[in-house]
Amino acid sequence: MITRLSQFGNPRDAIVLFEEMLSAGFIPDSFTLSSILSSCAELGCLSLGLQMDVCVGCSMVNMYFKCSTDGSMDYSRRVFDRMLDHNVMSWTAAITGYVQTGGDREAIDLYCRMIETRVKPNYFTFSSLLKACRNLRRPDIGEQIHTHAVKLGLAAVNCVANSLISMYAKSSRMEDSRKAFELLFEKDYISYNIIVNGYAKNMDSSRAIELFNQTEESGVGVDAFTFASILSAAASIGAGSKGEEIHARLLKLGFHSNHSVCNALISMYSKCGNIEAALQVINKMEARNTFSWTSMITGFAKHGFAKRALDLFGQMLGSGVKPNEVTYIVVLSACSHVGLKMPDGSTS
Repeated sequence: MITRLSQFGNPRDAIVLFEEMLSAGFIPDSFTLSSILSSCAELGCLSLGLQMDVCVGCSMVNMYFKCSTDGSMDYSRRVFDRMLDHNVMSWTAAITGYVQTGGDREAIDLYCRMIETRVKPNYFTFSSLLKACRNLRRPDIGEQIHTHAVKLGLAAVNCVANSLISMYAKSSRMEDSRKAFELLFEKDYISYNIIVNGYAKNMDSSRAIELFNQTEESGVGVDAFTFASILSAAASIGAGSKGEEIHARLLKLGFHSNHSVCNALISMYSKCGNIEAALQVINKMEARNTFSWTSMITGFAKHGFAKRALDLFGQMLGSGVKPNEVTYIVVLSACSHVGLKMPDGSTS
């Protein structure tokens, strides 16, 4: 839009829109910068044109980390360090680059320097920093960043709150994760996905199911990740009837052919002892991966169907799918129960 305004003789409108873009925390690309510099030249706005140097630097920092083939931030950091002035965009571009290339500690170090220069972070900055704390499993640092976000009135913005929910959940601090969830301005399916998965991973299946039920009541959309998480929660407490309800709902919404959902269904039915239902799911799958086969083989083996487990393992090998360590452990266990050799010829 900025480029079009500049090209069609509306330089003032282009500059106004560009300023709104910067205020919202977005980093311009090379095309936007080229257009806005042309608008500055047309209006004789030398001072604004000079300010674009910072924007050019931001774009170069952003470009180098996105184009890096080895995940290195070396070139981006050189550009960043040579910039004469830094604003929230340049700090955020560098911090985000480090987080996305595995430099979580460096991202937090940059945040400390940013605060020293009295530049206020925006919600993109906080979101990236909280992801760094999650990756490092440092909720203590995350708490300090959380406090800063609260002071600036940004803690309830979706991208910040979602990062908070995820960070606390990864550190098994589900009470803090739930508080961040409840303070959200507007809860979307991403927020529900993170909190439901957090409860499921932290073995609090009842709360995971409670929140999943809220998605239906509130009309919030769900996706394959939501169903995979809640099926895992149902499986962990042996809630087969709840799993069947979830299965019915996902069928209505058209997720019956999704790979991760089918794998979660197989695992859930197997763990809950409904082997035939699990078998129906795997038989309807167009493509099965290692997890699909292993879940079904495990279900057979754990419920006393060693021969069926070995037969299915043979089918797996015949389909060209490679077993993993878990598959072999389960198959060896099945072999020991029936005194057979493995289908590949080795003995138990």
